Amino acid sequence: MKTGSKRNIFQSYKVLLANQGRKLSAIFIVHLIKASPAWMLPIVTAMMIDLAAGDDPKKIRKLFYYLIFMVILIAQNVPTHTIYARMLSDVMRGISLYLRKELCRQLQRLSILYHHKSNIGKLNSKIIRDIEIVEQTPRILSEQIFNFLCQVTIAITAIAIRKPTALWFFLITVPIAVVIRKIFTNRVKKSAKSYRYAMETMSSSMNDMLNMIPITRAHGLEEYEVKEIDAKISTVFRRGKHFDTLTAIFGSSSWASMSILHIVFIAGSAYAAMKGHISIGDVVLFNSMFLALTGQMLMLIGTLPQLSQAGDSIESIYEVLTSPDLEENSGKKPFDKIEGRFEFVNVNYQYPETTRHALKDFSLIVEPGQSVAFVGPSGSGKSTILSLVLGFIRPNSGKLLIDTKDIMAMDLRTYRKFVGVVTQESIFFSGSLYENVAYGDKSISPEEVIEALKAADAWDFVENLPDSIYSNIGADGLKLSGGQMQRLAIARAIIRDPKVIILDEATSSLDIESEERVRLALDKLMKNRTTFVVAHRVSTTRNVDRIVILQNGRIIEQASPAELLTKDNFYSKAVWQSKK
Repeated sequence: MKTGSKRNIFQSYKVLLANQGRKLSAIFIVHLIKASPAWMLPIVTAMMIDLAAGDDPKKIRKLFYYLIFMVILIAQNVPTHTIYARMLSDVMRGISLYLRKELCRQLQRLSILYHHKSNIGKLNSKIIRDIEIVEQTPRILSEQIFNFLCQVTIAITAIAIRKPTALWFFLITVPIAVVIRKIFTNRVKKSAKSYRYAMETMSSSMNDMLNMIPITRAHGLEEYEVKEIDAKISTVFRRGKHFDTLTAIFGSSSWASMSILHIVFIAGSAYAAMKGHISIGDVVLFNSMFLALTGQMLMLIGTLPQLSQAGDSIESIYEVLTSPDLEENSGKKPFDKIEGRFEFVNVNYQYPETTRHALKDFSLIVEPGQSVAFVGPSGSGKSTILSLVLGFIRPNSGKLLIDTKDIMAMDLRTYRKFVGVVTQESIFFSGSLYENVAYGDKSISPEEVIEALKAADAWDFVENLPDSIYSNIGADGLKLSGGQMQRLAIARAIIRDPKVIILDEATSSLDIESEERVRLALDKLMKNRTTFVVAHRVSTTRNVDRIVILQNGRIIEQASPAELLTKDNFYSKAVWQSKK
């Protein structure tokens, strides 16, 4: 990992925990209290053994006091551990809450181009799996790192009081642990990163496989898809197995080293007791402290794989949260209303990582209420114009004015509230028909939905559904035909009462009968609204005010449909072909 990446991860952790300072401090204090029996037991045990071996006349009374003290100390663990668990859960769940909210908010701010080049499966993996891993960071800090520091402090203090010279042997464990950690750190991090990448790739492929099932089944490609996804699953298996094996070697090496030191220390303590240098209580104390210390050391070393995964996951999350590919709207002027006048002034646009202009010196004026259709061969710039009109992309040079206002200076989120869109593949979610038509506006009444359905020529089939507008249409509208889904999409556009309409291949996937019904609904939708149309079927363009013929991102010709039919051009040839 590069230095810059390490710095970013550190800053990311700092941001995550910045607002949790007081809570973390309280957690550490409660943890100190609730875990105190484990730390005090070796000391009290040593004192009890020394009492039993000594000649103190008050040893029975002191033994009773030690017993009462430990019983109270152990009993308090029940309420304090419960409090600790609730406080820790609040911080952990708070981190995942914060990250998931921020990721979802950021995904809504990122540009459409970012989403086009991103994979839904990988983004889903970041939101679910990566955040689950990062969520465990406070637990590691509290239960392992903080626990280790407390154990070291108590052990050093206790041993320094009883026998300071014994501290030297304890200090040997530190450089050994550092050396073992150094040997495995880079390997474990590399393996963790490789495993996460394989998981993201598999998640992406799984998502694609589920989306492609109808096409796969239609072409009899089930075995092909199974083999493809098997390869991804096998890669996850291999890389996961490698990560587990490396972690096992790392853990066993640490355990063997610490255990050898432990048995040597026990032998040394026993020898010292035989020579009369230390008491039997000291042997018990040193042994217990060393066992606890090495146990904590092993636990701390064992956090490396977890911290590596957490670091890699938080870096993955912050790739999205810090992406500069944003649609900049904050602080810009809002649209309070829209008349629907558009003016393209020498607009040039070139997609990132391409050498060809999608639009070149493009100039066009569309007056309020006019309908304009764009026709031309593939790659001529039709879809780019619609993306510009929606504000998904912005000119590299030149200007696009909406009601004389430059879109570069405007908050396009406010503009899109006046826009209705109907595309070739209408998108629906699994829910009621009412929820899908009224999407985004909970104030819309059932009566308004019914009126929109009637205007879209969709009420005839909706009223015959089992639950009318409250019928569940299934994921992606699978319970509806193509024509029915398009008419619902038109109803969804109508209910917004838009000033601007965008029709992108709205009838291209329909049969002749469905196309005619959808076209009639579209004619109603387009009336008195500024409309931009892209369509291969000439039937969708015959009632527009103007047709613009494009080629290589430039306007070749423009006129009314009737005027263009009298000439030899792309549109007239398309009409002639459609009549054959």
